[in-house]
Amino acid sequence: MFFYSCSNDPQLITEFITKEDLPIEQMENVEILHTEKGVLQIKIIANNINRFKNTKPKLVFSDGFQVIFYNDSGLVSSLLKAVNAEVNEDNNVMIVSDDVILTSSEGKKIETEELIWDKNRNKIYTNRKVVITTKKEVIEGEGFESNPDFSQYLISQIHGTFTFEPVTN
Repeated sequence: MFFYSCSNDPQLITEFITKEDLPIEQMENVEILHTEKGVLQIKIIANNINRFKNTKPKLVFSDGFQVIFYNDSGLVSSLLKAVNAEVNEDNNVMIVSDDVILTSSEGKKIETEELIWDKNRNKIYTNRKVVITTKKEVIEGEGFESNPDFSQYLISQIHGTFTFEPVTN
């Protein structure tokens, strides 16, 4: 007669089950189009996207991406480029980081290390150092807020070079 017995070692089970937050979806070389009422509003082109569905569902962009914003006429209004980003899918907030550049269709450019895009509020902002370049000036500051097309913006703690036109009477 032979008797066999099995037992489960809780330590071995704990080691076997990983607690690492793994993506439920991985995408490479992605193009995402967002339309409203049949009109293209946003195009996202990304090298890598990972989707996580843990307690806070999120998308993680890495290795470079760009967001193209369109106006109601279907023309490009601004272009956002960066290396990395994370989108909180619950509140529609994207935190863009590493070599962030936002360029308007008029040629204005902002460079920073982090921008936050709040889709619900229709605002792009940061409290980090920014450098804004226009055709006439270079403005530096800490803190920035704008609409996505970069046509209206505020800068906090401004310093830089400015060109003033003489006033003629």
